[in-house]
Amino acid sequence: MDTYDIFNDVLDNALLHLYMSVAETERFTPKAKRNDILVRYLKPMIKDKRYQQAKKEVKRLVALGRVASCDLESKLIELNELSQRYDLQATKAKQLFDLLTCIETELALPARFLNVADNGIKLPNTIYMLQEHIDNGFTLAGEQIAPVSLFLESDKVIGVVDLINAAGLFLAEIQQYSADVKQGHILLHPKK
Repeated sequence: MDTYDIFNDVLDNALLHLYMSVAETERFTPKAKRNDILVRYLKPMIKDKRYQQAKKEVKRLVALGRVASCDLESKLIELNELSQRYDLQATKAKQLFDLLTCIETELALPARFLNVADNGIKLPNTIYMLQEHIDNGFTLAGEQIAPVSLFLESDKVIGVVDLINAAGLFLAEIQQYSADVKQGHILLHPKK
């Protein structure tokens, strides 16, 4: 789980805790009391190892909850809505990043941009991409509008294509492949 997912869990759970606590009483619960309930719920998370990645964010929430003029509940709702909008607009560009992370984890093949300063020297077992393909292959909203090229010197070219197609985020096509020199050019097409 990454920091984003952990923080989303904190938001959801904190709001759920607040609403369950408020539901236990028939009396009106003022903003100061609601902030206090949230702060008491969030504070132990700062030292909890499960929330270590989101520790800074949780500390900020606790600090906000202690400010008398702050409405921590409203802030949590706002952050939660922002997070939900972001999740709905999960873009192909983010999916490409997730895919490259998955390839690095599963096949031990890191990805990097092909750099002119490297004088054409490529490391084996590394996926290379052209910056222009990323810049021109995705709209500002992150939707893929053109294929993206991946270049690879490895005996794992077929495995990369199989992993990409199995993930289901993109359609991978081998554009060129030389088994003798173990080089491949893979095109990533948007999945419809």
